[in-house]
Amino acid sequence: MAWKKNAPKTVVLFLALIVLAVVIKLIFFSGGKDDYFAMNIRGLRQVPAGPLVLRPTRYPFVRSQGALYATPTHHGGADWRMMVRNAPLRDIIAAAYDVGPGRVILPANAPRRNYDRLVTVPKNQQERLQGVIRRQLRYVAKKETRETDVLALTVVNRNPPNLAVSEDHENRHGDFNDLKITLKHFPLGIVADDRLMKVTEGLATFLKIPVVDKTDLTNMYDYSMAYDTPTRRQLQNEVTARPVVDQILAGWGLIHKPDRASMEMLIVSTTP
Repeated sequence: MAWKKNAPKTVVLFLALIVLAVVIKLIFFSGGKDDYFAMNIRGLRQVPAGPLVLRPTRYPFVRSQGALYATPTHHGGADWRMMVRNAPLRDIIAAAYDVGPGRVILPANAPRRNYDRLVTVPKNQQERLQGVIRRQLRYVAKKETRETDVLALTVVNRNPPNLAVSEDHENRHGDFNDLKITLKHFPLGIVADDRLMKVTEGLATFLKIPVVDKTDLTNMYDYSMAYDTPTRRQLQNEVTARPVVDQILAGWGLIHKPDRASMEMLIVSTTP
């Protein structure tokens, strides 16, 4: 009799568990294109060549966007593919037109919406992505030179703790782990989206504003930067990235300060 008395509650709980299981399956184990968005570089290499997917994100719960870049093993590394989850519109358009996000000027009424992107087409990847953006989102873009706000990168310490000119006889070597990145005999750069970029490009990726180099640091260097999980998360948002960037630059004897410069910007507009 006790079971009969509690039967409605039991049925409701049972149905709720079924719904929860279906939701979890749809999010984490769904077939087709969702499988391509797993954060697994081996799986990304095995995605068939051809898919180009741009969709409103299905990963809004991800605190920071995830990105993977890979070359497929079955093509000997000749092709590449790229997968990004929960990326802002600005970053999607920047990737399509090969500019830093800080150089993208969106329309004032552009939606604050994030997207998932998968590109595995073997040729003309950026042009194809531009076409998808034009057809699906109704945006086009063109480059114009404009006077704009920038950050100027300058030297304030000629004897910093985490940066030194490398010896000519040194061999190039990089050590990437879950806590820190250490580079030997490299041009000065910074890791953004798990790739080593020119320092100005990487900073612009983090801070969403163009950065100009006024350091004259043109040698090969030995240097390091923190790259633990909390640091990577903070670097995915331009607000939380600022103190992390400042700390990295301080270790290299550098600072950034507001400036103005004539820059080539990407002006985004809606199609008729």
